[in-house]
Amino acid sequence: MRASGAKTSSGRMPAVHSCPALLLACGNSLRQDDGVGLRIAEAAEQLFPASRLRIVAARQFTPEMAAELAATELVIFVDACAADEPGAIRVIPVAAREGSPETHRLDPAALLAMAQSLCGHAPARAFALTIGAGHFGYGEEISGPLRQAVPRALRLLTNLVTAYSAKA
Repeated sequence: MRASGAKTSSGRMPAVHSCPALLLACGNSLRQDDGVGLRIAEAAEQLFPASRLRIVAARQFTPEMAAELAATELVIFVDACAADEPGAIRVIPVAAREGSPETHRLDPAALLAMAQSLCGHAPARAFALTIGAGHFGYGEEISGPLRQAVPRALRLLTNLVTAYSAKA
């Protein structure tokens, strides 16, 4: 269920909390390791029913995703990370960035700030699940270390969703 077009008296869209968890994955499936986030999103679709985890996959985080964030209490951002060793996985909490959100380059912190600012609500829990990547040339295949990391990342994702569900 999404927020209707009606706005509150403050001019903001009303917050609708209709999905217990949201996975926002980004990447480019035509740029080798950069597509790992999309691979994880595809695999997560097989593991979770839509009633438990809403999955949105795109090439990059966009301002329109703020409305998706306003409709949940848990978000997990998934993306490749060129700064980490290929195949290394990190899960870190994310908080909304202070100040006005930058819309030209949205990262998870800026997107959370945008959800709060524009929609009046941001998820209570937010995590970034990143996978170290080293190959960004043209091609659809991810490298061996990332293929091995996908099942580990899915286990971490499952643990996060399960831990949140136990508290809800």
